[in-house]
Amino acid sequence: MDEEFERLFKRIKEIERSFREYIEDEFQRVIRRLREDMIYVERMFSPMWHYEGYLRPLYSVIDKGSYYEIYIDLPKADEQSIDIRFNDNLMYIKARLKEEIKFRGLSGRGGETKFYEYREVVELPFKVDPQKVRIFAKRGFVKVLIYK
Repeated sequence: MDEEFERLFKRIKEIERSFREYIEDEFQRVIRRLREDMIYVERMFSPMWHYEGYLRPLYSVIDKGSYYEIYIDLPKADEQSIDIRFNDNLMYIKARLKEEIKFRGLSGRGGETKFYEYREVVELPFKVDPQKVRIFAKRGFVKVLIYK
């Protein structure tokens, strides 16, 4: 009887350990997803331009399983000036505009704002190995493939 009780007690401990690990993994997953959602919402409400004369491009990051696809929209950018660099989990985007773009009234003070380039720093959910990156640019669109 003691052996049977011992096995039962051991099995209960294993189930408890498995359950604890599952809860911890799920909690980490939820926290990670919440952080990603908060970054997304923050980006939605931050201006797409900066008073220093640069625009922030639109982009999307898509997990395709064995690689990530990142699409970047750079209308009116000089394709020869597109510069994409990586440092750890950050992707730096920079590109000059073919011609300056002017807008009036963006500042709320009635002045004129001029833009000369695109700039953006994208925080990726993984560390990037630059050897596993392929970049394609055509007519203001950039596709970045990052293999895992």
